[in-house]
Amino acid sequence: MLDIEQIKILAQLMDNAEATVETLEKSYEKNNAEEFTNSKKEILDIQNKIANILK
Repeated sequence: MLDIEQIKILAQLMDNAEATVETLEKSYEKNNAEEFTNSKKEILDIQNKIANILK
């Protein structure tokens, strides 16, 4: 079971993921490969952090 702190961290990670997805979309539209790659890596990192919390 998750405690309050873990839930707060999950909420922050989800907010960060949403913002990063917006950056990913904008970089795709602008054909900015570097920013797209960085955003993609950040999203994968967030996914890993969420998965570790939920284990």
